[in-house]
Amino acid sequence: MAILSKGTDFSTGDQVTAANLDALVDSATFASGAVDGVTTSLDSSSPQKIIVKDGGIGTTQLATSDSTTTGVTFAKMQHVAANTVLIRNANSEGSISAKPVTNRQILIGNGNGFTAATLGGDVTMISDGTVTIADDAVDTAQIADDAVNTARIDDNAVTTAKIANSSNTTTGVTFAKMQHVPANTVLVRDASSEGDISAKAVTNQQILIGDGTGFTAAALSGDATMTNAGVVTIAANAVEGSMILSSTTLQNGVKCADQSASDNSTKIANTKYVDAQCNLIPTPAIVTTTDARNSEGQYYYKNLTEATDPNSIISINSGKEIQFASTGTYLVKAGVALDDNDNTSSDSYNLVLVPNSSSGTAITYGGKGLEVPPSSDSSGVLANFMFAYAVTNTGTNKLSIYARPNSGASNTGWEGAAVIEITKIA
Repeated sequence: MAILSKGTDFSTGDQVTAANLDALVDSATFASGAVDGVTTSLDSSSPQKIIVKDGGIGTTQLATSDSTTTGVTFAKMQHVAANTVLIRNANSEGSISAKPVTNRQILIGNGNGFTAATLGGDVTMISDGTVTIADDAVDTAQIADDAVNTARIDDNAVTTAKIANSSNTTTGVTFAKMQHVPANTVLVRDASSEGDISAKAVTNQQILIGDGTGFTAAALSGDATMTNAGVVTIAANAVEGSMILSSTTLQNGVKCADQSASDNSTKIANTKYVDAQCNLIPTPAIVTTTDARNSEGQYYYKNLTEATDPNSIISINSGKEIQFASTGTYLVKAGVALDDNDNTSSDSYNLVLVPNSSSGTAITYGGKGLEVPPSSDSSGVLANFMFAYAVTNTGTNKLSIYARPNSGASNTGWEGAAVIEITKIA
């Protein structure tokens, strides 16, 4: 397609002169093929000139900038209002606009564009960027542990009135702000008068006992002892006749009461005379095992065997679960041993009493799980348990022993033995 229309047409035989050639060029005009009609067009003047169409320059016509001196310069862009920032002030794509940011304001994204606002609340900021914390703005939550040192506080400046009252577990003077105390101690007022508190040491298996002039830390002794898991054991031969309430109904309907030895067919005299017909303490069931792992790769004590059960209060399931014959309360005494026999120091086992042979959750007594950790990685565990087991459902409240593995413990790296005494007491 021609892009020029000639100014003069020559015919065969016409003489070519300088004037004819000048007219050919001087009178030439742009033809429609000289423009694309999209980015350029011919104007309406005579002769017509090539012009850029309105909207004819798009992204493809603009060269990509590769320096601060190429591309569309700022001078080519439209003017914007004073103290404004060019932004897309919406949560969708579209045209940019000029956002005013006045003295001391900063630009803050709000999810739907931007907000221009000054800092407020706990801090303020001036136009050179200097930030000032407001009076009373810093409370306990803003202070890092150990941040307030002695040099920052006047002597005796912090009085009781300066410390806010606590209203929940996250206010007031937090534990991290208090002085460190020695290991295994309890904070007490160890005197019969008001005054400063102090740290009272409570060592392994000890309990805190008020003595009227402060506190004594001591382990249970005498008729009973207690482990650090809260398991209490009554000493052998500790229960005497005077310790049993006279109105207590014993086995076979027998009761304790003052009477003579000659009249004891239905009662027990507290003179310690016991009729042959009366069993003061119900006969327990005894369960034992001496080969608990059974040469298998597993963690539950097996080969449980009834040594005696005169009243048929229990049965054994698959050699590893004790099932109770009826609901009620049972006194359970268990001596359990575990030998860590793989001769490594990178593993250990806990002894745990669980409600069945597939559970890893310890039976609880007094709010504590019946679980004892090892004394070391290689020495195994030896533990005595004594607790009252409330059996409310004979299908779910069973009794098994679980060697809980720790660290790299193996299901073939242990051996165990146990003796369990079970008495139904209610």
